[in-house]
Amino acid sequence: MAITLEELKQQREQLQKHLDWLNAKIAELSPTTEGEPSPEPSKKQSPPPASSPPPATTSTQSEPTTEPTTEPRQPNDAELAPPALDIESSYKPKTQSEIQRAKIGCLLIFAFATALFLFLLFGLPYLL
Repeated sequence: MAITLEELKQQREQLQKHLDWLNAKIAELSPTTEGEPSPEPSKKQSPPPASSPPPATTSTQSEPTTEPTTEPRQPNDAELAPPALDIESSYKPKTQSEIQRAKIGCLLIFAFATALFLFLLFGLPYLL
């Protein structure tokens, strides 16, 4: 199935809208203080034109200082989250005995199915 250029552009546009929505929700739910910058916009968006003047800072805004603070540091979400599970490590390789049991089980099921088929084909008509 060939994908056209227009379909790809539509998909990219839908993904961009979804990413913008996610960024808005994250910004809405994340606690921010006056000193913290807001979340970065997506990197695919075009930068502002070079002819526009840089935003002027006002004297009411507090500049972040480089002095160490004595307040206790609060852990971020990544530190509070449980460690990610390694899915590959949760699957152990099959032992030789498990493989042998599976082979025997398959052979028994095949033998039973063959015997049932032969009974239904040849034995049942004589019983009726």
